[in-house]
Amino acid sequence: MITMREATVRDVTRIMEILDDAREYQRALGFCQWEDGYPSLGVIEADIAAKGAYVFINGGMVVGYVFLAVGDRSYDNLTDTWLYDGKYGVVHRLAVSTEMRGKGVSRAILQMVEHEFQNRGIDIIRVDTGQENKIMQHILESNHYKSRGCREFDWGWCVAYEKKLGMRG
Repeated sequence: MITMREATVRDVTRIMEILDDAREYQRALGFCQWEDGYPSLGVIEADIAAKGAYVFINGGMVVGYVFLAVGDRSYDNLTDTWLYDGKYGVVHRLAVSTEMRGKGVSRAILQMVEHEFQNRGIDIIRVDTGQENKIMQHILESNHYKSRGCREFDWGWCVAYEKKLGMRG
């Protein structure tokens, strides 16, 4: 059973391993969503300091990582994109370890993230992914996130997704 907890500085080495593996996997699939060096150690340390970094544990081992934010300036700038108004959560830097890839871990992570946001009184979630990242697009769509099309974020062109919790289809 996979569990979720806030990441600490003790997790940084494992988080960086997972992110390095994710970059390699992207390249093996023929695309580069995360440039070399991103997310960097400094980014992960900032995530932890901001209290938005979470790890996912299976059998005592960290097998996934995500950064959760409440709101995001780049998302706010896309005023014509979103279906729902109000306070929203954002999922950034979701990655799963090599040994757990293809085993439904991303789905489990998204469900735990949704529960976490609901516990905070947030029922709108937004996320973006690279145009070539068909795997993540499939994961989001199969978990009832609605594509809002390809949009220009501060970090480049990505496919935007949104989900209002409690709604399906």
